[in-house]
Amino acid sequence: MDFALLPPEINSTRIYTGPGSGSLLAAAAAWDEVATELYSAASAYQSVISTLTAGPWIGPSSAAMVAAAAPYVAWLQGTALQAEETAAQATAAAVAYETAFAETVPPPVVAANRLLLMTLVATNFFGQNTPLIALTETQYADMWAQDTAAMQGYAGAAARATTLSPFTEPAATTDPAGSATQSTVVSQAAGTAAGNAQSSIANAAQAFSAVPNSLTSLAAPASTASVDNPAVPMPGSRNRPLRSPRMSST
Repeated sequence: MDFALLPPEINSTRIYTGPGSGSLLAAAAAWDEVATELYSAASAYQSVISTLTAGPWIGPSSAAMVAAAAPYVAWLQGTALQAEETAAQATAAAVAYETAFAETVPPPVVAANRLLLMTLVATNFFGQNTPLIALTETQYADMWAQDTAAMQGYAGAAARATTLSPFTEPAATTDPAGSATQSTVVSQAAGTAAGNAQSSIANAAQAFSAVPNSLTSLAAPASTASVDNPAVPMPGSRNRPLRSPRMSST
């Protein structure tokens, strides 16, 4: 936008009726708070890692965890720095606004100049107001130039203040294929367990099927012994040996 083409009535009114720098200052405070939180999180992460790896947790897994966590800590610190820069830029934009506001001619002053010009022109019957009319127009031209310079300076400062580095996402700290690998391992383990269970059941069934044969085999000698040797007790004999019946004498 070419502010030189706009009269002071417009430029002055726009900056005086705008929302002001309050929202910019609030944004700066919020970004400062975000930066503080990120720095605190980075410090906490680093402290926990240092405490663990300094004593109770040493070995390959500890080294792997440190290697995975270090990029995330660096991202937290870098993002905190960017948040600080964003807060500073918002503050700079607020300062630019306040500077432009102070350098802009107040709208009532512009309106008074225009009203004076109209009065001088309306009463300039014999040309007596011509010098005052010229002076009033000169003052108005100065107001125009002053507003133009203030708005152009504000536009440049605002453009610089709103130029920010893009924020980046944190690097991955885990293996993307980890979940798939875990599922595969769990499935394999479940399949192996199921196979072992089926094998155990089959072995148990085979063992149970052999029980009757074993009992039959164990029972067969006892029956034979009872017939051949009457002294061996038979089932139901209440552990008393069989005796030969007495023969009556004749």
